[in-house]
Amino acid sequence: MDAKVVRSDLKLGDGERMTAWLSQLDELGPPAEPVRLPQGDDARELLRRLEVADADAEEIVAAIPDPDRDPALWWLLERTHHAIVRNMGDWKVKRRGAPSLAYDTGPAARYFHVYVYLATVPAVRRFHASRGIPEATTWETLAQLGESVAVHRRKHGEGGMNMQFWTAYILSGIVYRLGRLQFSLGVGSDGTPELGMHIPEGGGPLIPEIFYDSLRRARPFFDRYFPEHGAQVATGTSWLLDPQLTEYLPEDSHIMRLRRDWTLTDSEPFAIGDDSILEFVFRYNGQPLDELPQRTKLERAVVAHLKAGRHWHDRVGRVPLP
Repeated sequence: MDAKVVRSDLKLGDGERMTAWLSQLDELGPPAEPVRLPQGDDARELLRRLEVADADAEEIVAAIPDPDRDPALWWLLERTHHAIVRNMGDWKVKRRGAPSLAYDTGPAARYFHVYVYLATVPAVRRFHASRGIPEATTWETLAQLGESVAVHRRKHGEGGMNMQFWTAYILSGIVYRLGRLQFSLGVGSDGTPELGMHIPEGGGPLIPEIFYDSLRRARPFFDRYFPEHGAQVATGTSWLLDPQLTEYLPEDSHIMRLRRDWTLTDSEPFAIGDDSILEFVFRYNGQPLDELPQRTKLERAVVAHLKAGRHWHDRVGRVPLP
């Protein structure tokens, strides 16, 4: 079995990204320890702990690949797992998410990156334990899988998972969920350590008190478990930092209170953020703007701005870590 056979059997195509990924995996080879996937009720229990909905969990369990029955898929699984675990905990490594597989080859392809996740959970747990990280934090962090699978079903109407860029960071041991927020170990363009701050979909509204509670937890956590890192600031890229929000929201609103300690670090908009603000505010799935709810000031602002022919922007900023 080699990359050429795998490409043909799984209909992977010959795009530049796919070719580069297969070439990397071919050179890398399988991991030193064999990959194992939980089966049956063991798999269901693990998926439950990872907060995957029952309907998806049953599909995932039913389609679990086997090295003898699915040799091409297993070849990919072993090497994708290896590519993640070989740099466990190294925040200086540049990572690229692996491509999605062609869905018409079956449910195991749709859930391929879920199987990578399940296969890698034991290695993540061992790494966390080696750092002394509480098991509760480990499971809270790993539960991102449930959200990723749920988002896929909502957006595409079928089971799957295509947020593998982000889940690969979680599996690499450099992302931790502390309350409402996730933080990732990293360095800035000048080599200065920093924490990337990320806002998962689940967890309730962004109330300032909850937001700042997570922010206050970050520095003590990383100083304790990753003392060699030493970040003093968190950075983020989000529509929440778009100055245009000041045109619509009062100064005492939740979002404006969240923004107060942030400093923009980009000189111009990083990217158009229409999709990200629609996704976060409305769980948007392509419906006409006139059909979106208009219950809050933020909902009305998002729609009015877009209907006026304007764009929202993702902006980049930093905030000191308490």
